Amino acid sequence: MAAHNGVSLSWGGFDAALGQAAQKLGNTQALMESVGEALVSGTLKRFDAEEDPEGNKWEPSGRASEEGGQTLTGTGRLRRSIEYAATSDKVMVGSNLAYARIHQEGGIITPRNAKKLVFTGRGGKKVAVDKVTIPARPYLGVSEEDMDDVKAAMTDFLAGAFTP
Repeated sequence: MAAHNGVSLSWGGFDAALGQAAQKLGNTQALMESVGEALVSGTLKRFDAEEDPEGNKWEPSGRASEEGGQTLTGTGRLRRSIEYAATSDKVMVGSNLAYARIHQEGGIITPRNAKKLVFTGRGGKKVAVDKVTIPARPYLGVSEEDMDDVKAAMTDFLAGAFTP
């Protein structure tokens, strides 16, 4: 997974602890891939539920409100871009899309080389504005359900490691 433009998640030490345990058990590539698959699955469930890892609903987008669709799934490109990269001691989950970070963290978009941002808005109308504010809609993270899935993957791996 390319890391230059998108967004990925640091687990605040959990990944380091998992890596240390993995070192002690030898070849853990399969475990890390199972963890990656579990975390991607949890992220996709959040897209379906339109909520962050803590279960808080995302602020609906104007497009979703107007058209009756889902927030962050207009074309489905962001959702389809969620993937994992695993080594024997680390897992990263995220997207390499340039706009992934603004949707995860929120922020203000201003023009770089023009006086106004110009784009096609709702209804196909040309719009020119000074700035656009995107609310944070966190989709990456580790929910309680994700943690349960990771624990289950680790339990299965350990059970397999001690099976003759």
